[in-house]
Amino acid sequence: MFLFGKSKRQDNNALRSGTVERVPSRMLAIPKNGDLIADQDTVLGRLHDTDEITVLSGDELPVRVAYKGEEYELEIADVTLNVSPDDPSLRSLGEKEREWVLSAEKAVGVEMFFADNNMDSYHLQVKMLDMLVPDMAALLDDNSYRIHSGRWAVMTAASHVAPSPDYMYCIHCVNDDGDSVWIHTHGLTRCGTIELEILGATTENYGMFGNALNQIAHRLVGDNRFIGELEPKLVGVCGDGSEIVATWQRSEWSFKDFPKNIMGGPEDHDDEHSLNMGVVYLYENEKAVENGKITPIIRWEKRMGDNDIYYKTTDETHRMRDLAQERLGYLREMYEEIPEKNVLVKLPLTPNEKYGMEEGQFEYIWFKVDEMREDGFTATLTQDAFYVDGMVEGVQKDDLRYEDIVDWRVYTPEGSFEPDNVFRYIEE
Repeated sequence: MFLFGKSKRQDNNALRSGTVERVPSRMLAIPKNGDLIADQDTVLGRLHDTDEITVLSGDELPVRVAYKGEEYELEIADVTLNVSPDDPSLRSLGEKEREWVLSAEKAVGVEMFFADNNMDSYHLQVKMLDMLVPDMAALLDDNSYRIHSGRWAVMTAASHVAPSPDYMYCIHCVNDDGDSVWIHTHGLTRCGTIELEILGATTENYGMFGNALNQIAHRLVGDNRFIGELEPKLVGVCGDGSEIVATWQRSEWSFKDFPKNIMGGPEDHDDEHSLNMGVVYLYENEKAVENGKITPIIRWEKRMGDNDIYYKTTDETHRMRDLAQERLGYLREMYEEIPEKNVLVKLPLTPNEKYGMEEGQFEYIWFKVDEMREDGFTATLTQDAFYVDGMVEGVQKDDLRYEDIVDWRVYTPEGSFEPDNVFRYIEE
């Protein structure tokens, strides 16, 4: 129990749809004090109903709960813990959190299968771990090989807004001591989808393509529907205006498009790296879509860069706005308390009618905050708007409202803060 789940080889029809048999999602809550989880009866005794969760059966395992119209079964177990001090995931923790994790001998594990809504399922699992192990030191996500701060887990569990979809997976970049870099995901199979990979990246461009893979995976997971093999999906636009239309092809059919013995080739697809993986490709244009002609994403190296824009779903835009608003107090607190900072906020602008946008659609633009007041704030555009005439970089607006903010960033000498990582602003 609580070993990394392996997905089984799917039949051709299932794999063609991008779906695989779901593996259970496995997470561990690591306590600050081992006495908190001294016996299972004490841990299970913490189960209780909340305004979101109804405990249907908590006296025996598996525990059954209801959450947002779905019922879940959760296996709960004591897990022997042995985290290596060399584990790179520890870098995401604070100093005290690392000490607690490395000294911990036991953790509480929760194993469950996701329902159709990936983000709701993930959020429930974090909430349950927080309920079972109050004020945890850290949360270990076995499927994605990540360790999250206990501060993040506590804040996420208390929120009514699900965390970003990219918490459900990680991106690994593997180098073979040469120039080749293999970029791939871990964690998507618990969502019932294939893992994605990019072959042929290099030590020079892997950062750019790693971001591209993250953005594509983020979009597909957030949609709660994975695209089928060779199905086109418009995910963004390059700085030169080229549309980024992504798709995938199963890995074993893709190796022919790359040099032999490339990093991430057949010999690297071992038990730890499921055979149910797909290589990311792009369609160059509409004719390519019609003809089914795909191009490895790495051939777009010269087109892609820092100015690429990746689209968000309407649901994801709403999620980001809700989280930004929920944690707006931290933004205003940091504005007052941190002397050296650069504050950006994203705001919706209404496109001009001549561009033919649907009613209710907005263009979202980043502004640099110049002044915050009780009744509103003043800010300056950091970029040109595409669909709003006259709204160009450098234009200042002094009648802006806090309730319109859909996202925010605070850049400081100690690092950057945003709604999804503002837990770092909280003391350990």
